[in-house]
Amino acid sequence: MTCLPFSTCFEFVNQQRAVVVCSDPKSVTNFRYENRSSDLLTLYRIDGCIIADAGAKCDFLLLNCSKNESFFIELKGSDLIRAVEQIDRSVDLLLNSISDFSINARIVLTRVNTTDLRNTKYLKFERKIQRLGGNLKKQSRQMTEIN
Repeated sequence: MTCLPFSTCFEFVNQQRAVVVCSDPKSVTNFRYENRSSDLLTLYRIDGCIIADAGAKCDFLLLNCSKNESFFIELKGSDLIRAVEQIDRSVDLLLNSISDFSINARIVLTRVNTTDLRNTKYLKFERKIQRLGGNLKKQSRQMTEIN
């Protein structure tokens, strides 16, 4: 089974990598996925590739093809609400291509402003992700997802 919903912009396809690290050279933040189950993974670059327009979009899309899980990943400074907008639009644009995947959102910030956690846009987005079978997680500096 090949897990390739998009024919371009992938960093790798259907690989059983033990660890996947998504990072941005312009930021100190990173997302680390530990693939202890040796699942088949595919990683896409969203920003400037799958979505190349001027609108909001997140940085990466990681697919766990063995478990039908998707992770929309945004590496950000401190603007949580902007990160939510970027992932939200990316999900809207790409959802049809990965409709059989649960949708998870991962935001890694240099720092989290706690007042943003009560923002209606954030709360509404969190509910949307739950309806799509996944969850929303945010963390400062580095996030590690263990599978």
